[in-house]
Amino acid sequence: MPGPVPTPQQAIYPLLGSATLALLLSGVFAYLWLRATTPPGRALAASLLYLALPYHVAMDLYARFALAEFWAFAWAPLILLGQDLAHRGRPQGLPLLILGLALLAFSHLPSLLLMMGLVTLRAFWFTRRTRTLTPCWQALGAQGVGLCMAAALLLPALADQGAISMELMRGGMFDYRRNFLDRLPSAWEDWRFRGHLAWQSMLTLVLLLIAWAAAREPRHPELLCWGAIGVVAFLMMLPPSQPLWSLLPPLQRVQFPWRLNLVLALATVAVVALGTQPHRLWQGLWWGVFLLTLLSTLAYVRHAPLTQAPEREAMAFEFDSKRSAREYRPRQVPGGMFAPTLLAWKEEFQPPVSAEPPGASWSLTRWQPRALALEVKARVPTRLVLHQYHYPGWEARLDGHLALTVSANRQGLMQLWVPAGHHSLTLTLAVRWPERTGNALSLLGWLAWLWLLWRHTRQKGIGQDAPDRARQN
Repeated sequence: MPGPVPTPQQAIYPLLGSATLALLLSGVFAYLWLRATTPPGRALAASLLYLALPYHVAMDLYARFALAEFWAFAWAPLILLGQDLAHRGRPQGLPLLILGLALLAFSHLPSLLLMMGLVTLRAFWFTRRTRTLTPCWQALGAQGVGLCMAAALLLPALADQGAISMELMRGGMFDYRRNFLDRLPSAWEDWRFRGHLAWQSMLTLVLLLIAWAAAREPRHPELLCWGAIGVVAFLMMLPPSQPLWSLLPPLQRVQFPWRLNLVLALATVAVVALGTQPHRLWQGLWWGVFLLTLLSTLAYVRHAPLTQAPEREAMAFEFDSKRSAREYRPRQVPGGMFAPTLLAWKEEFQPPVSAEPPGASWSLTRWQPRALALEVKARVPTRLVLHQYHYPGWEARLDGHLALTVSANRQGLMQLWVPAGHHSLTLTLAVRWPERTGNALSLLGWLAWLWLLWRHTRQKGIGQDAPDRARQN
């Protein structure tokens, strides 16, 4: 006997487990990154601050449950750790930088664009200080190999955009021009997301500025670099920066300017960790702002509608009526017909298959995301409509050998003609060239990364053996 079928609501448990793991890894990687340049105590304190900053947990997790972007907070410190180690000539630096970029590419593409920009800016900064192009070549090569490792995801996603309504991701509520931080909360009862996001972003900037001003060497190169990065990141979230956004089409793919809070958070913890022990006055001022930030964050999590746990009945309704995002609509589907009511959704709306003319009988033997199989009995040639949207790549075979043409009807559903008689029909979503090429590039990228890792291990072993050989001689 099969076991009990899990309810859709139980999917929340692995999601919460993933979020917990992402939170732990973000703290660990932040500590390792900061520990490379600061004492252990300051690195630990700054990594805890990284976990507590409002955009990281309150906004990304509690308000939006943006799990993919939440994972970006784990990979971002790993990327910076790798770049710092590579700049210092440590052989493990480049493999870590590449791995972090690849993992971020698999997790969240808008954050990947931001981190690639940050890595490039820091490479220019290192080049200016060292008067050598090595940091730029390292950053360029790491980004190339990291993207190659993630090509299994990136290439199909880029090549197949034309089959769906991706323009909806850049218009309407997703238009970057409508998502600048342009308002603050108007009253205590005003719990609108944008207003509190602006308030929390401003408090994060104040924490950075106080720590920067309180440092005994505020013009230290690293402090100057991270302080400037944090201030620029905040300014790029404000409406006056719109002309600059309009000149940078790749930046517009980030969608929401306030996603630069990721860069602001990294800059804030870097400045706090690098700053030397300030005077008591500065310490008191910083802790006062930090306490205000925590209280504001807790108040938002406690009272905002977006952070309230729904009742079980409401959650069940959301799972039952959930539809795909509008940008997933295939091109051939009319705008008003992209709805679960046209599909074989939980056996409530439509049957899996319908036949024209009526009279044909069918029985399903397989119904999986990329493979469908059924037995068909038809007295006359019959058009079958499968209540699943048509995407490029679907292929059909009759009785295991005769290829049939699969197309989309006026509603965008899969349709095909079968001859009279008793037949077995199989449909498969074939692996097309973007998937094949992406898988091949990913394999090459991972092999290149393993070679770099092996080379690092070999160099490390040679370096450790050299003192022993010298003593023997």
